[in-house]
Amino acid sequence: GGMSAGTASAMGMGLLARLQNSNFGNAVAGMKRRVRPWVTDFAAPTSFGRPGDEWSVRVRTNLNYYKGNYAIIGGFFVIFSILSNPFLLVSMITLALAWCWLLFVRPRNDDGSLSPVTIGGRVLNGFEQKVSMGFLTFVVMMLTSLGSTIFWAVGATAFTVGVHSVCHKTEFHEVDPEDFGAPQVGSEPATGRSFV
Repeated sequence: GGMSAGTASAMGMGLLARLQNSNFGNAVAGMKRRVRPWVTDFAAPTSFGRPGDEWSVRVRTNLNYYKGNYAIIGGFFVIFSILSNPFLLVSMITLALAWCWLLFVRPRNDDGSLSPVTIGGRVLNGFEQKVSMGFLTFVVMMLTSLGSTIFWAVGATAFTVGVHSVCHKTEFHEVDPEDFGAPQVGSEPATGRSFV
């Protein structure tokens, strides 16, 4: 029989809860806290200027200060590049669904391992199923030019971040000293704010 809408919804919610509580979910939540205001800070026209001898300090400071904004820009370029290639988009969705089916829906043995499957007279255990899926993923990635798409997205992100981090002034950045690995004075943690 088929899966009911309620069962599928419950599985989706369980997967979402697991993802939110994972290291990935914690990293995303931490990055969201580091996104600076886009209009009044990140892209404010008066905040840009020609870099002088302090360009390397600007780069280091801005890379740390705007890392949330830069991550969003990188994500935008990746999503844009995937959406602009419909064959790649369909392939990525198909692969994502296949991986979700293999990892979360496939029947399991009593010990939690994947149940064996027979393909062409050959019985594949759980590990061999994952390796086969990985090989299939690699082949699809090569056929859909995912490598060049990712290379383009990384290059566009690096260029955008590089230009912004060199040209954006840093004298009004309000930062936590801990963000830059500043040593804490005495036994009390540094709670004040400092300007770089």
